[in-house]
Amino acid sequence: MKTFKYLSIYTVLATGVLVSSCNEDVEKIDNKIYVDGTTEVTSVLLDGEAETASYTLQAYIPQPTAQALTMTYAVDPSLVKVYNEVYKTSTIMLPEEYYSIADPVAEFEVGGVSASPVSIVLQNLTAIDPDNVYCLPITVASASIPVLANKSTKYFVIRGASLINWTANLNENYLSLASPSAAGKLGSMQRVTVEALIRPGANFSDGNDSGISTLLGIEGKSLLRFGDAGVASDQLQFANSQNVTNSQWKIEKEKWQFITFTYDSTNGQCAFFIDGVQKGETQNSSNRSSVNWNSSEFYVGRSWNNNRDFSGDICEVRVWNRILAKEELQARNHFYKVAPDSEGLVAYWKMNEGSGNSLQDYANGYDLKANTNVIWVPVSLPEK
Repeated sequence: MKTFKYLSIYTVLATGVLVSSCNEDVEKIDNKIYVDGTTEVTSVLLDGEAETASYTLQAYIPQPTAQALTMTYAVDPSLVKVYNEVYKTSTIMLPEEYYSIADPVAEFEVGGVSASPVSIVLQNLTAIDPDNVYCLPITVASASIPVLANKSTKYFVIRGASLINWTANLNENYLSLASPSAAGKLGSMQRVTVEALIRPGANFSDGNDSGISTLLGIEGKSLLRFGDAGVASDQLQFANSQNVTNSQWKIEKEKWQFITFTYDSTNGQCAFFIDGVQKGETQNSSNRSSVNWNSSEFYVGRSWNNNRDFSGDICEVRVWNRILAKEELQARNHFYKVAPDSEGLVAYWKMNEGSGNSLQDYANGYDLKANTNVIWVPVSLPEK
């Protein structure tokens, strides 16, 4: 099993339900063992990349012990029900193949107040279904002295992480290449796949010039836009010298959708997909020109004038110099992330910065700059 360093799992500590503070325990009770007195729940977020994550269980006593002590941890599936009742949720027990405890025994040395740490390993994480929420209760099963009942258990709650936390809103704004002359790979593209995760606003295209909302491209050359004279404002059009569209190339307002457009200049074929599913028939363009977007005239959210903006949220904008297969479009989490070094990926603007007006290209450094201050919208994608 390939193991990644524990860098991409993010741990969020949730405050446990505490009956009394540690100081009060010292005053009110005899020397009793308690587990990690500050927290009861550890939330483990799966990012789909890390295979393992390691955690440490640490137990304490309020006063130094006069004799050596031992204690043993154990997984107790019956406590999942207790957790669900207390936190009013519906987690399920984490299956055995996803965790291990090499040595569950901890020891207190004479004169000590802390036990030897016990390691918990969560494993095979990429195989866990991120749509479920799992619970792993680990409790003190036995000990040399009494255990403080309300501080005897740790709950590990495992769930899929949000892959996208920020998105850019381009209402009355647009983006352009920071250094067009350096964006060489955006030129002379015979085959192109353009992708974007979008949520058109309620006012999408309202008041726009000619009812046009621009995705990206260059006016009069190779442009992806919605709407035009005789074209519905929610319908995609590929505008080169011959405008190509289809009545089924339509998007929805106020809904997240992952759109994909492919164009092959060698045969003129154009296709449009929403959430990995092709919409309408493949169309043919009589204009067989290659796509050249390494120019100061290339914009995201603008064409002809500033009144053809993209009124909505947008992220995960990608330009490829090849036609992606349908299987690639439907790959797990493809809508939310791809490897920056993927074959044929020319530009990859995640648009997840959350602040500022510079948008990084993760593929080749073809960063974008905003015309005005970007409105950053907090999100949690994929939606659950």
